[in-house]
Amino acid sequence: MTATTERTRALADSVIPLPADPPHERAWLGFAAAFGASVAFLLLIPAGWARLDHLWAEDGARFTVDALRSPALSNLVQPYGGYLHTLPRLVAELVALLPLEWAAAGFAISAAMLRALVALIAFAGSKAYIRSAPLRFALAALVIVLPAGNSETLNNMSNLHWFLLYGVFWALLWRNAPRVPVAIFVFLATVSSPLVFILAPIALVRLFLPRKEVPITFLAGLAVQALAMVLATRSPYSHDEIDPVQVLLASLLRVPVVAFTGSERVSQFYPEHGNLTILVALLIAGVPMAAGFRFADRAGRALVLVAAAYSVIVIVACLVLNWSHVLQVQIPEVVIAGQRYSIAPCLFLFTAIFVGLDATPSKTWERAVVGASRYLIGIAVVVSIFAHMRVPYTVLKGIPWDESVARARAQCAAGAQEVRLEHEPKDWFFMLPCRSLN
Repeated sequence: MTATTERTRALADSVIPLPADPPHERAWLGFAAAFGASVAFLLLIPAGWARLDHLWAEDGARFTVDALRSPALSNLVQPYGGYLHTLPRLVAELVALLPLEWAAAGFAISAAMLRALVALIAFAGSKAYIRSAPLRFALAALVIVLPAGNSETLNNMSNLHWFLLYGVFWALLWRNAPRVPVAIFVFLATVSSPLVFILAPIALVRLFLPRKEVPITFLAGLAVQALAMVLATRSPYSHDEIDPVQVLLASLLRVPVVAFTGSERVSQFYPEHGNLTILVALLIAGVPMAAGFRFADRAGRALVLVAAAYSVIVIVACLVLNWSHVLQVQIPEVVIAGQRYSIAPCLFLFTAIFVGLDATPSKTWERAVVGASRYLIGIAVVVSIFAHMRVPYTVLKGIPWDESVARARAQCAAGAQEVRLEHEPKDWFFMLPCRSLN
């Protein structure tokens, strides 16, 4: 081994440290309990309960219909929207084995379980960076309770890739993870998200460290996703001209502000208080991040920098690539359109914040300042969660999926050859031959 290679490995080891010890046997019992509680929360909150009987967007009009009409192997490698959706399509193939009336519940339960898995990976993977178990628990819990994540993206496979991106991020940083299950998760998540390319630098650094299975699996999935994206076509949402000022304002509202308030409440705060809302959110987020740069070790400072950069990169890329006039901040309800764009950036932002909260030493005036910031963050998020739970339009009220299937079966019994299956959101549907209905 050359001196250069040794120095590179030492640098890699300092920015991606090995946790003190792997999870012990009792920890796995805690993981199981947390997993069950997370899934229950996502399914039993009012909006989650509605998802058990309402099929959402591409879960029906793309993944279900393709699973019922086309061979499984061709579906798994079929791009949609310009990239692969292998994991959602794999879930659709399994759901297609159930009675059609159960499709909505099948997708909702599967999405909730996978999201809970991401939360567990975040908790375990952050051990080398965040010493406080309560802070790690809070960071992982945000994957489940993040207000911006419990409307448009709740319990559906169509939008799961925003959470999968965050899960892959922590899986790559989790050096003593169980090799085979985590490698499988990383590969399936990588071939299901168009944004995983931003994580390539972490995977390359991991290659200098022992236990290379996860980064190699990631890079293999990245190559498959890249090939699919090169060969696929993508229709842009619109051809509206991009306004840099609007992109900046929308980015600031959709990440630091939405992180503490949820998307729905921005429509109240921003029209009333204007850019003061943004300044307050930046201050609350910026104080612990600055503390992270000052007090954390090399690994912590690197994580603050990387997580903050990913937060910016993801939200700007999403807005620029999907820009439409409905994303402008003066539009009524401000950031309701495209709520999904806030998920991963908010989770990355909280990662940078929590590293700073953990790194600040005790018995200093800085601790008092950062401690106040911690309480403000906690109060803001908790209040936002409770307020979000009371928003009536997070509960789907369109045609229930079993009713849509019942109508279709009645039409087939009356002699129709093909039927229309309607689902959420409004005006979404797909056509299915009666021979495929059973």
